[in-house]
Amino acid sequence: MMRKFKRIDLTNATEDYFLKVGEEAYISFSNVTQVSLHIATQDGTYYEMHIIAGNVGGTNGATPAYIFLYPNNRTYSNAFYSALMWRSESSHNSSYVSESGFILASYYSNVLAWITNRTQYKNTRSFLDLYGYSGTYPNVRFVSSDWRDTTTEWTSLGTVVFPQSTSGEILVRRLK
Repeated sequence: MMRKFKRIDLTNATEDYFLKVGEEAYISFSNVTQVSLHIATQDGTYYEMHIIAGNVGGTNGATPAYIFLYPNNRTYSNAFYSALMWRSESSHNSSYVSESGFILASYYSNVLAWITNRTQYKNTRSFLDLYGYSGTYPNVRFVSSDWRDTTTEWTSLGTVVFPQSTSGEILVRRLK
């Protein structure tokens, strides 16, 4: 049995929309470096996010830097700790870094992420295919990113920031 869900087009939204459980936001974007999701959130919510990049595949064109999710549409200086593991053509490696937002991906990426918003535990976990840079086509990565602040309320899902102009779609479904 296939479950039906309601899709909400937030491509041209100007205010945050609070998704109900089972609703899915759709956001289309073209040649931008940031996308405001316009999704209101609150303590105890859980989401699945897909970033579907429309950039041409290959080994060039991408900037070797992270794709971030900035909760509440802002940065929080070095408040996020991320563990990354990857496998490319030439290496299998890992790293652990602190940044000013959740790390979702890198370069050009097609991303599947899960987002947990609890005041006491805020996390994103991503599985992605990265491309657009020499030696990284394809490159599989796993990222877990924790926002260690246990007092700040997360009220707007935030803004996705890319390291270079990117086109595509973002889907966000509220699961809880």
